[in-house]
Amino acid sequence: MMKALILMIQFMTRYPIPVTIEFTAERFVEGMKWMPLVGLLAALPATAGFILADHLLGREVGAIVAVIALIVITGGLHLDGIADTADGLFSYRSRERMLEIMRDSTLGTNGVIALVLTVLLKYIFLHNIPASGAALAVLATPVLGRMALTWHSAVARYAREQPGIGDYVNQTGLAQAAAATLLSLFLVTGMLLLWGVQPNMVPLVVVLLHVPAILLAVLFAFSLKKRLGGITGDTIGATVEIAEVATFLVFLIIWKFLL
Repeated sequence: MMKALILMIQFMTRYPIPVTIEFTAERFVEGMKWMPLVGLLAALPATAGFILADHLLGREVGAIVAVIALIVITGGLHLDGIADTADGLFSYRSRERMLEIMRDSTLGTNGVIALVLTVLLKYIFLHNIPASGAALAVLATPVLGRMALTWHSAVARYAREQPGIGDYVNQTGLAQAAAATLLSLFLVTGMLLLWGVQPNMVPLVVVLLHVPAILLAVLFAFSLKKRLGGITGDTIGATVEIAEVATFLVFLIIWKFLL
């Protein structure tokens, strides 16, 4: 269990863990269940940075510090995914050509647009979340983003046939997605209660936070089945970013109109 968790932390973040663990399909699949915890570990320094900057320098600075911190902690891994995905999908070429474009390290216009919009939307939504929920949003959003990627991986096969990460992704199923969701439900419920959200509102808020992330991840995977024949590592990263943007928006709506 611990080896699978450490492997995923090493794979999904830039935390310097000086342990060498063999990358195997078994550990990868087991590690998918721990994705929400990986998201929480990425969120902790971003949340601390947000709270400190928000208190000392104002919400604008706090919001951009949080967004930048999440990028630094992940090494921009997921942003690279959404940029490559946008370059491929919006080229409107054949399936084979779209997959080639997504593998190309050169960043195109559509990729730049996707990058800018993703960062900008996160900043705007976080900036406008009421003070009582903003830090909680920074803490919980990466948890939900990583939970979403397990659903994206579970409902579609890998688009490429060559040996590689697809061999591991294809072994991820609904059991791993369900386990990751249960962990996310536990973590987010605990956060809401610790943050002082009224207990009678917690179940509703938990559902409202989880359902959009899961639906977007699944629908995105289904659309990719039609266009690409499956998902890729880039679309998995893109799913994290899409789910995080959506989650910040949901936080904004909940704290503006429900709480």
